[in-house]
Amino acid sequence: MKYLSIIYYDSFARFFHSIEEETKKIDPNAEFLHLSIFPSAWLYMLARRKKTVLLPLRIFLRRNSGGKSEHDDVLEKIAKYHITTGEERGSIYIEKTKLRAEKYLHLMQEIISNYNPDAVIFSGDTRIACEALQHHLTSINFTGKRYYFEQGPNSTTILDNTGVNANCSFRFKTAELTGYGFEPEATVRNKRYKRNPIYRGLDYLIVSALKLINKVPPEWDKLSFKKITENEYKECTKKPYADANSKKPEILVALQVPDDANNIHHNPNNITDELLFQWVVSASKTLGMPIKFREHPLYRRKYTPGFYQKVKTTEHTYISSASLDDDLANAAVVITVNSMTGLDAYLKQIPVIVLGNSFYDHLPGIIHTKTREQFESHLIDIPKQGNQIIKKQNPQKIFAEMKSKFFINGHFLDENLSSHKDIAKIITNSKSSQSRTDEH
Repeated sequence: MKYLSIIYYDSFARFFHSIEEETKKIDPNAEFLHLSIFPSAWLYMLARRKKTVLLPLRIFLRRNSGGKSEHDDVLEKIAKYHITTGEERGSIYIEKTKLRAEKYLHLMQEIISNYNPDAVIFSGDTRIACEALQHHLTSINFTGKRYYFEQGPNSTTILDNTGVNANCSFRFKTAELTGYGFEPEATVRNKRYKRNPIYRGLDYLIVSALKLINKVPPEWDKLSFKKITENEYKECTKKPYADANSKKPEILVALQVPDDANNIHHNPNNITDELLFQWVVSASKTLGMPIKFREHPLYRRKYTPGFYQKVKTTEHTYISSASLDDDLANAAVVITVNSMTGLDAYLKQIPVIVLGNSFYDHLPGIIHTKTREQFESHLIDIPKQGNQIIKKQNPQKIFAEMKSKFFINGHFLDENLSSHKDIAKIITNSKSSQSRTDEH
């Protein structure tokens, strides 16, 4: 069989290299072609004599067609992530990104036609390369297998045949989980491998050089975030009640990673940090509880200036400077668009309201709302019901069942890899797949 993969960095390349090696133990005739997004992945594979293509380089070498032949709505869908993260750069950037989406479509047509794979393994299911490849495979009624790789919770791996995050095949099936016959599992913290810094360092070096001439391709570009000052931030982290050591029940709001695919593709109400602030403050007026906002650790002080201004000037609101465990210890309810903090809270039997779409939003006991009105109604009911809704369930046993049915043990960043062996068995059909979604 012939396998085609899309990979991002050297850490992905290490994992997919292991999948290839393990697959060839089962099927010595297996062939792999790895489509690399970043130079680090490409160089990692080349150094190990694996077949690989650096996609942005191939795009650069392609001639312009002189205009768009695909409909704008198709190109916008393919480039949605990059158009959304780069919309502040204006209409010229957006048009260039659409043209790039068309180049990717043509490149994927060429690769599929020449290589003719039996199975395709995607890393995620968004970003321009994945979207272009998916669109082309669908347009030609591709009959081979499609697999979608994603890291899972508690040191697990997800390999799904439909998509990742809210696009996964098991999202709605989780509503049927009971946890019956399963036992709670301990948190797994496997030792992570130490990356060779040269690979990723080359990525940064090349991107920095291209920034000087304003030629960074959208798939290598990142949103730039301006931090607020330390003094402004200190004002936001002051507790809004006199006793700083009080264990008063709080509303905990878990903020999103601004440029994460979950926030862009699975946030149907387009809830920004400022809009989330407005929703929560407005809905909780009658509850009289302090509202604590928890930033993603890598984005502290990097949310919008308007959000921090609202926190500073609104009573009963502040930003957390505590650990996740401490934040959850005081939480009467956790509100999020689709952050993994929601799943962490669920496992501690804390009521959770999810405003967006997620792979975990249909777990028994999770409150999933689609409108502002639904959200307000559920939030107001929380004090009346306490955590009785979730206490009727056993989240830890339910999660153990979820893990058993839909996840693979092991993380792609583990020092000692293990999940690659299961993946090799799945893609070669040498492992029974009935217990993991309908196919894998």
